[in-house]
Amino acid sequence: MVQIREGDPVDREAITRTHVASVRGVEDSVYDDEELAVWESGAAATSYPLDDPEVVFLVAERDGEIAGFAEASIADAELDKLYVDPSYQHRGVATSLSDAIDRRLRSQGVESVSVEASLNAVPFYERVGYERVGTHQKPVTLDGTAAEIAVVDMEKRLR
Repeated sequence: MVQIREGDPVDREAITRTHVASVRGVEDSVYDDEELAVWESGAAATSYPLDDPEVVFLVAERDGEIAGFAEASIADAELDKLYVDPSYQHRGVATSLSDAIDRRLRSQGVESVSVEASLNAVPFYERVGYERVGTHQKPVTLDGTAAEIAVVDMEKRLR
């Protein structure tokens, strides 16, 4: 069974491993190798706002390991990240994280939440109640290497 809890600074290394593994393990990717390489490098270099009171940062723990994590901005009403380690995918971890983020945002008075969904994640977000509202190319740059990754803008009513 998965346990959802607040992220803690001691989780940083495990969160980074989960983030990188999740990008590396994207199934049936619609992204090319260059886009995935830049995305993966960005995941490895990400700083996580575990101490920011304006951010909801949750981890999913299963059998003592970080199985996934989610990060949402309260002020922007945006789900910034939701990643699950490939070895824990299709076991309800992402749904549990999404539900917990929704509850926390709702408790903060947020009425709707948005997400820039990767193309392969759109079916998941639709299953948990998000609707498509647009698409755009999201620039991703790391160490001088740039790529634009197609994303789907999605929104969900929480009230």
